Amino acid sequence: MKVWDLHCDTLSELRHAQLSGAPKSFAHNDLMIDLQRLKQSGYGLQCFACFVDLGAPEDPMHTALQEMDIFHTLLAQYPDDLVWVRTGEDVKNLAKENRIGAMLTVEEGGTCHGDPAILRDFYRLGVRMMTLTWNHKNELAEPNVGPDYNEDTWPVAPNTTGGLTDRGVEFVQEMEQLHMLVDVAHLSDAGIRDVLQHSTRPFVASHSNARACCPHVRNLPDDLLKAMGEKGCLIGLNFCPAFLDDSPERHNLKSRVTDMARHAKYIMNLAGEDCLALGSDFDGIGGELEIAGAQDMPRLAEGLCRAGLTETQVEKIFWNNAARFFAENL
Repeated sequence: MKVWDLHCDTLSELRHAQLSGAPKSFAHNDLMIDLQRLKQSGYGLQCFACFVDLGAPEDPMHTALQEMDIFHTLLAQYPDDLVWVRTGEDVKNLAKENRIGAMLTVEEGGTCHGDPAILRDFYRLGVRMMTLTWNHKNELAEPNVGPDYNEDTWPVAPNTTGGLTDRGVEFVQEMEQLHMLVDVAHLSDAGIRDVLQHSTRPFVASHSNARACCPHVRNLPDDLLKAMGEKGCLIGLNFCPAFLDDSPERHNLKSRVTDMARHAKYIMNLAGEDCLALGSDFDGIGGELEIAGAQDMPRLAEGLCRAGLTETQVEKIFWNNAARFFAENL
């Protein structure tokens, strides 16, 4: 079964290894994703996020550009294995490719410093999807999880007042003009409602689950799941234990296929079968993971079927929904 994954943080991990003086090979490494395992597990496309923490001392744009440089270096190093995907036509052509599609994304709209010119430059470098925030307030919007987030009081209340700024609305409109997809993962509830109000095109929550199944603020509440389904949006199922496991004891959480299936069924019931995809968050998560890397994706497909999803539903989640969505919206 072909795999399309909407989100991983592998570029960030490769950058950290490079800066530490112990670079890792993308061909084979000790991360959650490498080329060997992508090929073995039948990946058709991996979205590679440039993850940036605004709390770090480095300039966020500089960090993003370094990770973009790593992405382009990988394309140059493995031309027989990776194909750069930037357009809907590129997505359609994947059916004729023996190579794995690679798409560049950004996780943190603050990398643009609120400047639409930088956003356009990112687009020229190949960025085709960007989260408006990560876990820090920036020029565009506020997140649901801030730097002082603490699960000792569970569940934590979502941010229902801090949405998009005027510049954030401008960015949504500019991204739609560019056909760069707006990603609302990490965005506050208020911000997602603002995106629903101001957007004219479908958007993405690249790695978010269902709040009714696990009351973490990074997960989507029922009204937003329904609204996103009605708008034709795409939601990537996140493998992070904290977003799957609903135990009130927030230590030693587990990421289990049975919980993935529970979230998947719930999301599809509210938003429709065509809205759900995969957003693993590989190389950005840890803990006890039943699906611990790209090598385990066949196990996930088998486990979802055992949990009661049909083969057709699993094929939609693994490939068909994302392939259709990006072909139509890039």
